Amino acid sequence: METHAKPRSEWLTWRRVQMLWAILLMVIAFSALNYTRERWGFGLNMTESLPNWAFIVDSEAIPSRGNRAMFQAPDNPYYDGQPFVKIVAGMPGDLVENRDGEIFVAGHYVGRAKSHSRDGRPLEAIETQNIPDGFVFMMGTHVDSYDSRYAEIGLIPVERIIGRAYPVL
Repeated sequence: METHAKPRSEWLTWRRVQMLWAILLMVIAFSALNYTRERWGFGLNMTESLPNWAFIVDSEAIPSRGNRAMFQAPDNPYYDGQPFVKIVAGMPGDLVENRDGEIFVAGHYVGRAKSHSRDGRPLEAIETQNIPDGFVFMMGTHVDSYDSRYAEIGLIPVERIIGRAYPVL
């Protein structure tokens, strides 16, 4: 009984080479997506607090003053568990001053804390204090932004920061 091995040219066809390349590219793409999923995310801001509404979030980048950051907001009556995107306006050691509802951080005016929300609920402004280590002051650019100017949000522990947010839309 005689068996004949197929010549190399018969089993290594262009179709098989293309399939091997496709499999290799899928493995590389899956690995890249798995890596980026751990580092990069997508954030939305559905309020008027910032001019942008879509953000790419880098969980490995540590935001500094003036950067946008996504963070897990404290429990509050308006946004149940929804992450916020705001601007880092105050860092540890900065003085937060409440001058009759006018809020200053490190001597810079950041906005007025309103006495009532748009729906008429009373709001309490943040108290004058130094920002302790491990906390930041977060703010939006809109006059009605619900941010660190209000005691319900207050200073944000850095452990709640998800990452630096880069506006895309």
